[in-house]
Amino acid sequence: MPVRKIIDTVIIYLIALAVFVILDYFINKFSGSLFLTFTITVLILLVFQPQLLDLLHRLFLHRTYLLTTRAVRILEKLNNDLNRASQFDEVSKLLFDAFDQLFEGIPFIFYILEDDKYYPAHAHAIYDEELLAFDLKTEYLKNLQLTTLLDKNFERTNLPESFVHHARSSGVTSILPFRGHNKIFAFLLIDVNKIPFYGAPKAWKLMEKIQKKAGLILENTALILDLQNRNYQMRKLMEVGQKILSSFDIKTILDFILKNLKKVTHYDAAVIFLVDKKGEKLLNTSFDGYDPEALKRMHLKVGQGSCGWVVQSGQIEVIDDVRTAEHYFALRKETRSQASIPLVFDNQVLGVICLESNRLAYFNHQLVDLLQLFAQMASIAIHNARQFKVMLAKKALEHELINASKVQKALLVQRAPKIEHLQITAVNLPSKIVSGDLYDIIRYDEHTVGLAIGDVSGKGAPAALTMVLVLAGLRSQKQFFMTACDIVYRLNNLLYESTAEGNYVTFFYTVINTEQNKLIYTNAGHNAPILLRASGEVERLHTGGIVIGFQPDFQYRQEEIPFNKGDILLMYTDGITEAMNASGEEFGEERLLDLLKRNREKSILDIRETIIKKVQEFSIKRVREDDMTLLVCKYD
Repeated sequence: MPVRKIIDTVIIYLIALAVFVILDYFINKFSGSLFLTFTITVLILLVFQPQLLDLLHRLFLHRTYLLTTRAVRILEKLNNDLNRASQFDEVSKLLFDAFDQLFEGIPFIFYILEDDKYYPAHAHAIYDEELLAFDLKTEYLKNLQLTTLLDKNFERTNLPESFVHHARSSGVTSILPFRGHNKIFAFLLIDVNKIPFYGAPKAWKLMEKIQKKAGLILENTALILDLQNRNYQMRKLMEVGQKILSSFDIKTILDFILKNLKKVTHYDAAVIFLVDKKGEKLLNTSFDGYDPEALKRMHLKVGQGSCGWVVQSGQIEVIDDVRTAEHYFALRKETRSQASIPLVFDNQVLGVICLESNRLAYFNHQLVDLLQLFAQMASIAIHNARQFKVMLAKKALEHELINASKVQKALLVQRAPKIEHLQITAVNLPSKIVSGDLYDIIRYDEHTVGLAIGDVSGKGAPAALTMVLVLAGLRSQKQFFMTACDIVYRLNNLLYESTAEGNYVTFFYTVINTEQNKLIYTNAGHNAPILLRASGEVERLHTGGIVIGFQPDFQYRQEEIPFNKGDILLMYTDGITEAMNASGEEFGEERLLDLLKRNREKSILDIRETIIKKVQEFSIKRVREDDMTLLVCKYD
């Protein structure tokens, strides 16, 4: 029980005793009824208890009364201001300013959720740099219920012992959670017993109200900010792609990549090493945030340090704490975490991008996914720069980008994830060097999968870069389990803002759930996929809207339909149905549907190969003029 409540309880008993003695003195003169005295005493306390307590607080706890009254004013203002705030930075600043006033002189740290970790967004009177360097995983607070508003001494947490030790040494031993929609989105680390208004009914009730409200507002505004950041990241990725097409100087391109990475990842230091011609040493090509002399003195070989190990193994390495890492070569004393991404082209490791942060466990899954996209762009740039000795015209570049198709193919899902009761397979056959077709398979959980297929307008390198942009935009949203029409809506705006006028994509996206036996889809101007029911009934999936990238803020529609055992979904691009024979006759949807019906009992791999084989035989006398992409999904 808070000290404040104990004091109030004692005061109430003293008031009751005093009132009872006074009333007993006067009432005994007239009636001598003890029951009447007791009854009147209780009534007086029930009616005037708040006023009596307030008066006594003013008289005997004057400083505490003033601090509590001030806290009420600050919290009421904060509550009103939060109702009007609409931006994440605005909401967080309101909270930070209020905390600084409420907890003046008291150590505290305020943590906010980012991806799957809590990071220290604001702190006061904390002098332990090690404590501030911690990024805390959500699993540490998994035992805290959403209804929890206070946890003392970390009783219901799984926080690391090292963190708890540093927290207690800094005088912060209580957690005040700020709940979001379905998880704790932020929390305040403080010693609740040092808060002057802790236990004061009005002030503390307001504080709990702020905890319930502010977490939801923070989460909502953070989601909007996150989507804006993702759009910004994709635009930077497109800028890198355009740079690759316009320059063949390795250092210029890699410096440009690091410059753009700095804007989207906020690293503290970064370096790109390339493997020398003999494949033995790592050559420093581009860097930021390091002492140049220290880099010159460092001579890394393949297999040495984190970067050398990544080049040797071809695997990504993310180090949450470099002080305990097996593979790490120290260049900065401030560094706490590191991420190293191999630069791979055609199964050959060309080098490595290494990023460092002064914060522990800084590089989460979202950042690593983004780094991989930049690394793929860097790999293409390095390969192209090594292949060409002089600047070439854009048309010649497109002709020579044959090897880029291997990187592009690597971006497409090569092995379908396992989903309960579903068989899934896909194939993409480019008509030229690179493809403008795309497909994707996104696993949400063991029962749910997202399937996408699309066809970019135009041909060659520009279409291929647009295809990369759409895939990157789609995958950047995979952690958010949104509706099909919402995903298509956001991709449409991203493409409209990031590409030239007239560049659009036909696109189809569906979410299949085998637990609920349903299929939800949105069709953005794409060839209507075929749904062949177990009964033999055929449905064409048309519902949706216009192609993406053509008109901003277009409101797409979605449709939910059953998807049961024996049903087959066939998704395809127009390269399948518009394939022509020597007479100029198209293969057509009817032939495609007939093939599907006749082979429906076969495995999905056999269905896929049969369709591709028949289409190729049909158009054998002509050069394939369009990309062909096919995705087959069967409820087994």
